[in-house]
Amino acid sequence: MPKKVDHNHKRKIIVETAWKIIETEGIEKVSIRRIASEAGMSTGALRHYFSNQDELLLFIMDYFLARGKERSENKSWSKNPLIAVQETLLELVPVDQDKQTETSVWLVFAIRSLTSVALNTKKDELTEGEYILMEALLEILIKAGYIRKDINIEIEKLRLSAVIEGLSIHALLRPDIFTIEKTEQIITHHLNELCNQ
Repeated sequence: MPKKVDHNHKRKIIVETAWKIIETEGIEKVSIRRIASEAGMSTGALRHYFSNQDELLLFIMDYFLARGKERSENKSWSKNPLIAVQETLLELVPVDQDKQTETSVWLVFAIRSLTSVALNTKKDELTEGEYILMEALLEILIKAGYIRKDINIEIEKLRLSAVIEGLSIHALLRPDIFTIEKTEQIITHHLNELCNQ
């Protein structure tokens, strides 16, 4: 009788192995051969699940999103709308080891998506998701009376997204300057500017 293989479990092992390599050595060390070796599989067996680097990167991105969602669901958020929005935005910036790894993966993914049709669609989906989140956060502040109803929400959601993406890059490159305290101050300053318009 053939042995039944749990493919979802195998994929999870593969992506967790890849994640471990990324955390300890950087994303440039991730390859099909290296992951197979670390996971105790043959490269042929691993290619059964991911035929190329882009498929693997897509799966890693989904894993990264699931981790962020789980972290968000388990966090206790402030009841004050303005503070809750600040906390949400701070969650998106790499101010700890986990988020630094996630941001590194996101940046590699984003750059690769410029030349990969397979990754480009997912990149568009992820950036659209970020714009939707920014708009939802602004709507929370509008409904709570912190921001005027007549702001240009299309511009402000893109501006807020650009601020967070910029902070993410700088926090990754210069954590000595973009500490959690400094990042919090920048987010608070940006939101205060919005609230005082």
